[in-house]
Amino acid sequence: MTRLRQLVAALAVATLGFGVLPEAAVAGSPDAKIDQQIRPCFGLLLEPNLSTGCRVKHYRKYKPRYGTGYGHGRGGRYRTWVDCDRAYPGEVSDVLDRLYEGDTLTLRSRGGGACVDSLNVTKSVTIVADGYAPTRGRPILVAPAGQPCIRIAAGVQYVVIEGLGIDALRAGSASCITGRATELALKNVVIRYDGDASALDLGESRLEASNVTFIGRTRQAVVKATGAIMADNVEVAATAIGAAFEAGEDSRIRDFRVVRLGDWTGSSRSRNSAGFVLAGMNRSQLVQIEGLYVDGFSRGIYVGGGDETTLLRPVVRDSDWAVVLENADLRVLEGKLEATDVGVYAGSGTVYAADNAIAGVMRAGLFADNGAQVRARDNRVYARPGGCEALITGYFDGKLTCRPWFEGPELFRTPRDRARLDFDGYWPTASLTTAAAAPRLPGDGLAGGAPDLQDASAAAGGPVGPGSPQPYAPQGGTSR
Repeated sequence: MTRLRQLVAALAVATLGFGVLPEAAVAGSPDAKIDQQIRPCFGLLLEPNLSTGCRVKHYRKYKPRYGTGYGHGRGGRYRTWVDCDRAYPGEVSDVLDRLYEGDTLTLRSRGGGACVDSLNVTKSVTIVADGYAPTRGRPILVAPAGQPCIRIAAGVQYVVIEGLGIDALRAGSASCITGRATELALKNVVIRYDGDASALDLGESRLEASNVTFIGRTRQAVVKATGAIMADNVEVAATAIGAAFEAGEDSRIRDFRVVRLGDWTGSSRSRNSAGFVLAGMNRSQLVQIEGLYVDGFSRGIYVGGGDETTLLRPVVRDSDWAVVLENADLRVLEGKLEATDVGVYAGSGTVYAADNAIAGVMRAGLFADNGAQVRARDNRVYARPGGCEALITGYFDGKLTCRPWFEGPELFRTPRDRARLDFDGYWPTASLTTAAAAPRLPGDGLAGGAPDLQDASAAAGGPVGPGSPQPYAPQGGTSR
């Protein structure tokens, strides 16, 4: 019985062994290995990657991190806009470097953020803003300390800047926008500049400006340009010199407004201030300026050199010399000029003056010196009655008291001097037309007359207050 049990067990073990050995032998063959790799890899015919077994590598489709605006151009990926709410300093320059010639760069700022950067433009480009409007204290582009806002390389065909608010409040000796031998177009732009140079310094170029405001605290000219100047509805707020142009080609300026800020009122800087300067031209350019408004500068308008310049309907308020001419031919037509010394002064050259109203002068309405010529017709001059005789003599020498008002810069000439906004508080308002901005000249029926004696004295350029001559009411003008 025991032997029978041992025999049955041996037969069972043998049967089990014979069942496994054939399967192991079959599995070790090459055909079996290939079958085991292919069987679970569905789709292997689409991606036959036998080297990794069934681990087929799937490549993901590229998706831009920043949404639309990306492409594949020179140097790889590029985009055409920057979100200034999230931009890192210098990001605008990085994007600008990757643009094609003639591309448009868009700056966005919906949350009030600003891009901090100094741009070096080496190709034609248009820079615009999206979802943003310039407001006080909310620029979209801020220049780092001591660096320009935008530097345009010489020879760039054109640069267009539209809808931007730009700040350069620690500019040092760098101008905000600078360029040479190029074309620059500014539209709906506000630039605030505090430094030792100019907000705009453009040389031997073509400037086109429309609906632009410059606010500058500097002893230099806030706007400085040479070449062809085409300007329409431009406002400049300056502490010393408003705009200084040298027209290398025929130029046209219309509705240009220059206002002096009150930062340095009562100093030698205000005594030597000039609102609008046109100088350095040769004898072949024609410049027409229509609707120029200058307020608060010692020399309102200065013209030196050039073939022919025309001032049509200029308005000058609160000046010592309203219009100064040297070595040029100048036409002053239908102007309204306030001056405490001379209305139109010709140091050399020829001035043609017609249909102008000049108020508040203590020396002359029209004055020619050093062989200059004045050809005048139908000008109305409202001089201060008595001139120096109206001043209080006191204990001083008579000659001292007869010095004109501009030689006392520590004094406020008119009540408007005490009410001027400074650099930090100034923001452009709606542009005034020539008719609305014109001073109300005493006795001038076309200007509506002077309803009050205090207003009449202030409009005529004389001081109002204790110890000053009493306000006067002129009886009419004299044609000179």
